[in-house]
Amino acid sequence: MVEIQCPHCEDEIELEDGVFGLFDCPYCNQEFEWEDDESLLSNPITIFVKIFLLSTSFIILVVFVILLFLFGGDAIVFTPYFLLILSPVLIPLALLPSCIYLFRYRIQKNIK
Repeated sequence: MVEIQCPHCEDEIELEDGVFGLFDCPYCNQEFEWEDDESLLSNPITIFVKIFLLSTSFIILVVFVILLFLFGGDAIVFTPYFLLILSPVLIPLALLPSCIYLFRYRIQKNIK
């Protein structure tokens, strides 16, 4: 059981685990919405941002490792410059997996 407060009268309400949607408060009979925390995390925009950040981090790591082989210990100095110079290519490259996810998500929503 989950205890929440009614957003209207602020009385304590008990809901079963795993239920979410629209409910009527037993005290004030006002309607309120309860969302599951996992449904907030599965928002397509949130996933888009997570994929973008992961792909960006991966690209930065790959550029750093390549520069480490080319310049040795000086790679830490050259990495920001290379990222700045290559940013017109690297930013769209980092956006590509996120855009593919959103495209597939929209197709799945339109099919259902």
